[in-house]
Amino acid sequence: MSGKAFAVAGAVIIIAGSAAIGYALTRKAPGGMSDAQAGAMASAVTRLDGDIKALGDVIHARAVSLAEPAAIRSAIGTDVATVDDLVTRGDFVPQKGERLELGQIDKPASRIEVLLPRGTARASHDGVVGSYVELAGDQLLITEIVPVAPKYDPERYAGFLGVTRSLDLGPALRPLLDAGITGKLTLGNRSVPIGVMPPGAVTHDQPLSSQKDAKLTVAEPPAQAGMPLPILVGGIGAAVIGLLFLVIGAMGKRAADQTRAFQAMATQPTTPPKTTGIGSAQTQLSQHHPIAATGAASGTPTPVEAASGPQIVPSNLGPGSMIGRWEVVRRLGSGGMADVYLAQARGDGGFEKLVAVKVMHGHLARNQRAVDHFLDEARLAARIHHPNVVTIQDLGKIGNDYIIVMEYVEGVDLERLLLSARAGQRQVPLPVALGILCRICDGLDAAHRATAPDGTPLGIIHRDVKSANVLVSRQGSVKVVDFGIAKAAKQVHYTVAGETKGTPAMMAPEQRVGEQVDVRADVYSVAAVGYELVTGQGVNLDLAALAHLGVENWPHLPLPSSLRAGLPPELDEILLHAMAFERERRPADCAVLGTLCEAVMKHHQLSASDKDIARWVDGELRQLSPAFVGATTDFGKAPSA
Repeated sequence: MSGKAFAVAGAVIIIAGSAAIGYALTRKAPGGMSDAQAGAMASAVTRLDGDIKALGDVIHARAVSLAEPAAIRSAIGTDVATVDDLVTRGDFVPQKGERLELGQIDKPASRIEVLLPRGTARASHDGVVGSYVELAGDQLLITEIVPVAPKYDPERYAGFLGVTRSLDLGPALRPLLDAGITGKLTLGNRSVPIGVMPPGAVTHDQPLSSQKDAKLTVAEPPAQAGMPLPILVGGIGAAVIGLLFLVIGAMGKRAADQTRAFQAMATQPTTPPKTTGIGSAQTQLSQHHPIAATGAASGTPTPVEAASGPQIVPSNLGPGSMIGRWEVVRRLGSGGMADVYLAQARGDGGFEKLVAVKVMHGHLARNQRAVDHFLDEARLAARIHHPNVVTIQDLGKIGNDYIIVMEYVEGVDLERLLLSARAGQRQVPLPVALGILCRICDGLDAAHRATAPDGTPLGIIHRDVKSANVLVSRQGSVKVVDFGIAKAAKQVHYTVAGETKGTPAMMAPEQRVGEQVDVRADVYSVAAVGYELVTGQGVNLDLAALAHLGVENWPHLPLPSSLRAGLPPELDEILLHAMAFERERRPADCAVLGTLCEAVMKHHQLSASDKDIARWVDGELRQLSPAFVGATTDFGKAPSA
């Protein structure tokens, strides 16, 4: 190759390399939250909702129990000194971190008097019965005001009792800061900052399902220089190669010029030679022949966006509004991935049917991984046909919004029922506890055995079995819900190797460290739920929290029979073996675990019909605060939850 050719090639390569470097240095990554940040936000909302609900249930139970004794009722209509006697005798003493309030209302005078704490001129909530959540710095103050029926002179006086406890927001909001998310938590007209929100930032609101006037507002990360490393390295390499070509070309041209000059001096004739027209013409052509130019590439045209259909605006979805052909009755709740509404389908002849409609958050619809995750949940659950699994009735897209239509379960999740029983120091009746456990096993076994239309096993594994994902209806039916992070052999969305999804407190060790899982991971989690059912004790089997205890004696829980008198000792081995550290030691699947539990029920003549379970549910619902009672379904999860 001649020196001139090297020079031309070098120039072209340098131009191309410079373009690549410029693209890499100026390329902007799209704004918006990453999957990890969306997961952190969803986790924070879920934890806040769960913490508020759990503490609220405990405070409600505490307030109701304090308001019942005759000594407290007798104090209404008396004076501060009488209440002081109650405190002295130990009848009305606050626990650590708790604020108690006792007051009376003089009906004829419409006057409120606070008997405790002394010096308070007026009750914090004017003695109005209800549940209250307030922001106070970095704490949430949760208060329950309950009525106290006066023992004497009820025509003149009404009594009220309040219990207040604080909830530290730090643990729930810390993951947001760790994920680089800034924003604020707003409750009513007060807010607590999360980091420092950039001025003028585009924000995204995520409401809390536990409080209608509470929301988490976060700043959407702005577009940043992406600087793709392969393109940058390639551009630098090309520029270096181009520079070398230029140097080689320049050196070659210089050497050629010196050679021609030397030859000209050695062979130059004394008289110039005759020139010919042909020679002159060739010289003229070589000097002025234009170099053929290549047209600039126009690039790939931007695809035309499909015409957008009607948009679903969550703020407009009040009672009577429509989601496709479904009329909204009320909003049930919200999670990291979707909002859920109670809706009804209308048909000819006055036909009406209640359903739960899950509407994916609009900002996630732009994230293909999130969309695949959302659609996978519906596709997988729709292939499971069993009375102990919530039925998926429809899946579709309205405009640019994705929806899942599900069976509506009139009842409450098992977690709230267990919290209620625990707060009131009530045990779940053993037949009911084992009956619920067997029904969970049946539903999950149906999921594990589900097949595609051609009969191919789908290989579904739930991966997030916990009491919150089990619904118990008022009629006593038990249904497993939320296949949002389920794993299947055939699905569009896949979990990245080493990625952990699920609830650490109920998660099998192999799942916690990101290894491949099979149905025995669900067996482990079902056994953990069973332990809570029969003992009344909560469990936390997070491997990260228990690693210092080692594998021996895993799961480091007391024998169930040691926590509850009269518990069949066979359950000790069944449940603890099902929670074995090594998956090989666990029952092969949920069908085997269910059969073992059924054998215990048969041997001890225990049985639980749907009516038995319904009676227990009704009893616990009567103990729950009205704010926490209602029809529920799964609220969805963010892609990386």
